[in-house]
Amino acid sequence: MLALNRAYLKIQRIIGKDTEALESVRLVEAYRRYLKPDNVKVLLLAESHVFTSNDDREIPIPLLAELPGYPTHYARFVYCLGYGERKLTESPLHPARDGTPQFWKILFSCSNRVSTSSDFAPILSQTPYHQRLPNKIALLMKLKEKGVWLVDASIVALYNNGTKSREMYRALQESWQSYTRDVVIAAEPAHVICVGMGVARVVEPDLKRYFRGKYTVIPQPNAHLSASKHLANFKKYSSICCQ
Repeated sequence: MLALNRAYLKIQRIIGKDTEALESVRLVEAYRRYLKPDNVKVLLLAESHVFTSNDDREIPIPLLAELPGYPTHYARFVYCLGYGERKLTESPLHPARDGTPQFWKILFSCSNRVSTSSDFAPILSQTPYHQRLPNKIALLMKLKEKGVWLVDASIVALYNNGTKSREMYRALQESWQSYTRDVVIAAEPAHVICVGMGVARVVEPDLKRYFRGKYTVIPQPNAHLSASKHLANFKKYSSICCQ
């Protein structure tokens, strides 16, 4: 955690008083490390998780028999099963709106061949909770087994209540250079998928240097694209991860 702490202090000097708490950054890192495959084959390189407040971290995540040692505090991060699943936490502190179904679609696409938007149903709200949660757990474990790992270029949240930090790209660049670049290189993935054009502007020079011919840039799943183009992008994930 020493390298993470050092990077955090550098980012904090850029963002200032609005920087997400170090405890939230460490919690997200705990989720990420829990689901890191022994052998990373495809690394998904996204932008950042969503700002997790001190109150958010007070929301308990119950012990899950299928996931021994899984973190027990809520974070606004897709690897946290409580994010978007109010019935899991059953907490009065649970946010009125949360979750990131678009990133669950990416994860699903990295483990399944996708042909239509209805294929995502098992991990979306139209599937009852008592079926959906086991589906999500099984998906996370399958991705770990397959060697698919999600890493954010920024260790610190860059968005809070839908508003991005004014120093977003400086913070993103500092995080990448101070911490995440080394994490990605050390993982030795066979392929890197960069999620988002904004992320690519920061990281692509290094991807060209270290992963030439072994990386793909795909627009963010919330980009202003047609439904058919989004589906085509999800199919790209499948074609890379499901070989």
